[in-house]
Amino acid sequence: MTQTAAQGRDYQGVSIPPAGTYELDRVHTVVGFLARHMLSKVRGQFTEFTGTIQVGDSPEDSRVEVEVQTQTITTHTDKRDQHLRNGDFLDVEQHPVLRFTSTAVRPTGGSRFELEGELTIKGNTHPLQAQGSVSGPSVGLDGSQRLGLTLETTVDRTLYGLNWNAPLPKGGFALANDVTLIVELELALEEG
Repeated sequence: MTQTAAQGRDYQGVSIPPAGTYELDRVHTVVGFLARHMLSKVRGQFTEFTGTIQVGDSPEDSRVEVEVQTQTITTHTDKRDQHLRNGDFLDVEQHPVLRFTSTAVRPTGGSRFELEGELTIKGNTHPLQAQGSVSGPSVGLDGSQRLGLTLETTVDRTLYGLNWNAPLPKGGFALANDVTLIVELELALEEG
């Protein structure tokens, strides 16, 4: 059986993927973050999440919804991960899910776009703007229409009630307030 490559569509000089509902491929998706701790940067990620992207007839008609299970945070250091799960940070027992829902998608040229939406962490919801790029569309090994997205933004963790910090002996604090969110998504077009 011969597979044909997926085709994007031209929309006002910008290539956009085929319209439809795309579901996250969890095996090929990373929901990650980067935060400064003293002199180094700590990388982490969440390992359980769900989400869909609805690609509309125009970019403005597109929508993104993602839910992340906060209990699944990992920085590959058990003691730090337990601290991140407690009330000083995510308070995962009271707030088991963080959510992102888009409010606007705007192409900015080529494969680049801006994504605006609302991010809810620990019961606090604030607007967020991320820069992104699209890879594909393509046909996966399973024959499904595939799409890749990369998103990056920086948020002030204290806006979301993640306020814990520790003063350093000679001034300053152990943690920076700014946290960079880096998300690499692979999505499959739902059939039907």
